[in-house]
Amino acid sequence: MEFIMDMVHHNPGEAPTKTKFLNPEYLKGFGYNSQVFKHINTAVDFDVCNAEQRRDNSIEREWFDNIKSQIHGEINAAKENGLQIFYHIDLFVLPKCIVEKYKDEICDENGKISLYKKKTLELHRAMIDAIFNEFSDVDGLIIRVGETYLHDAPYHCGNGAVEYGDREKEINDFVTLLNFLREEVCVRHNKYLFFRTWDCFPDRFHADLDYYLAVTDRIEPHEKLIFSIKFTRLDFWRRVEFNEILTKGKHRQIVEVQCQREYEGKGAFPTYVMDGVINGFDDNFEKVGLADIVKNPLICGIYGWSRGGGWGGPYLKNEFWCELNAYVLCRWANNPDMTEEEVFFEFTENVMGLTAKNAKKFRELCLVSNRAILFERYIEKYDDVYLKHKIMPCGNWMRDERLGGLNQLGEIFEVLYKDGTLSDALNEKAKAVELWSEVKRIYESIDFNGFKDSGYIGTSIDYAIILSEIVYNGWSVMVLGFIGDKEGKYDKTAISCAIKKYDDAWRRYNELSKINDCATLYTDRYYGDGIGESVNRYRNI
Repeated sequence: MEFIMDMVHHNPGEAPTKTKFLNPEYLKGFGYNSQVFKHINTAVDFDVCNAEQRRDNSIEREWFDNIKSQIHGEINAAKENGLQIFYHIDLFVLPKCIVEKYKDEICDENGKISLYKKKTLELHRAMIDAIFNEFSDVDGLIIRVGETYLHDAPYHCGNGAVEYGDREKEINDFVTLLNFLREEVCVRHNKYLFFRTWDCFPDRFHADLDYYLAVTDRIEPHEKLIFSIKFTRLDFWRRVEFNEILTKGKHRQIVEVQCQREYEGKGAFPTYVMDGVINGFDDNFEKVGLADIVKNPLICGIYGWSRGGGWGGPYLKNEFWCELNAYVLCRWANNPDMTEEEVFFEFTENVMGLTAKNAKKFRELCLVSNRAILFERYIEKYDDVYLKHKIMPCGNWMRDERLGGLNQLGEIFEVLYKDGTLSDALNEKAKAVELWSEVKRIYESIDFNGFKDSGYIGTSIDYAIILSEIVYNGWSVMVLGFIGDKEGKYDKTAISCAIKKYDDAWRRYNELSKINDCATLYTDRYYGDGIGESVNRYRNI
């Protein structure tokens, strides 16, 4: 593929992730040909007041000089290793002093930076000029609209360039913005523009074919204008459809793939997803994967995130599961005539040093883990409803390091209770415990031949087993309690037994965290009340 890109997505507002995937020499050795960073738009002066404020404010000037130096270092290191380098930016983001100075000329009546103000485009033309003048070796930009992450840009402010709510206006906004960016980045500077059709809604630019074509058919193709598209129709979940806009239209495309999925543990426990990504997940109903589209002439690359996605934890001390996913994705993208399985066994031989017999067992371990995650994290009966009504699968009750409770699951339990399938959902969680125990049995049968990360693989499996017990017993309490709420009678013996097992699982989980390379733990809180509060609600009866 022309573009085999990797980005480490640092958690916004947190210390940068410590990872070998930031090392361009390491990426080059894997087979990546492009590296992606962020925030280059915050490291340029493109207005007199922008420069003056930094001269007048020593703290801001120090921050600016540091990020500017950092970016020059990133670029030099990438180029020394023969990598293309691209920078991801959100639009619109401008220095606070510029917004204050030009507010009447760039903001609408609601105080938002407006695409339809002449001065807005003038400033962004100047910003793009400044980026490529200051950092001439940068190969292009990856641009997203929809969210503006300002957590690491204390002297900037902004808002999305497209206002959502009126479909026709949205489409016209995208066309206006894309024509401007095409001219400024691709034509005037002869640089690449990767435009992310970013969101997680099935009826917008990212996944609605009519919407996508309504925008892109009005944009003249350019060799260096490429659309960046997630392979899933929503976010990186299971039981969702393959993205129908891939291979459609008249513009080249790259495919976005996450190697550290925030909805599925981030590598704290076994999570090998490239079998499903490349070949199609069994549960995505069509079983379509990248192998089915890779030779389409519109598909020119892969945009992988080796690390990052979502927010918060779990935080890793060992990158093994991320490395496995990133390796297979990269090596397969370099040679799509190989099967995913062939690349997987290349990893087990060249990186892990396993014999063919033990490699087959390890592959079984990975595939059984995938099934365990499906039962633990997702809710089949409710996800069937999602397919009909296009709502978020399984209520997103488990994400990052957070375990949701009835505040997240109450409406789902209501649906399942009414159609008599609530017990089926609970049985899925019990099945997950069984499958993780099977993963442990497979692990214990493998001769890892001294592989350095074999101990961590075992720790990550123990992590998965205990976490699945927390989930199953917590769900048992919530399901029994929910039924008691509905019917006015509680099975207190069963609830008490489940609470005892739930508490014991948390005790063992906390003990596990003392192992040196164990990832940080999940929490019983969500963004607000989570599974812990819900269990305590029934503990108190």
